[in-house]
Amino acid sequence: MLAFMKEILDKFLQLVLSLFPLSPFKPVIDELGSLPFLGYINWFLPIGDFIAMGTLWLTAIAAYYAWSIIARWVKILS
Repeated sequence: MLAFMKEILDKFLQLVLSLFPLSPFKPVIDELGSLPFLGYINWFLPIGDFIAMGTLWLTAIAAYYAWSIIARWVKILS
């Protein structure tokens, strides 16, 4: 029964995803992956580290705003 429900859900999600257009950036990303000097650029500009730091920064900002909203609600309720 559970496998049957999972199969139905998978088919439904495949149908929904097939309605969306393909990414217009896929050819560009594929071309960037084949560049021979991309590793050297990443050595000078560590893009992965930039993404990790940006994610951490955005998480901290989101936590701050969430905490400030909760604090305002608690202050209003008290």
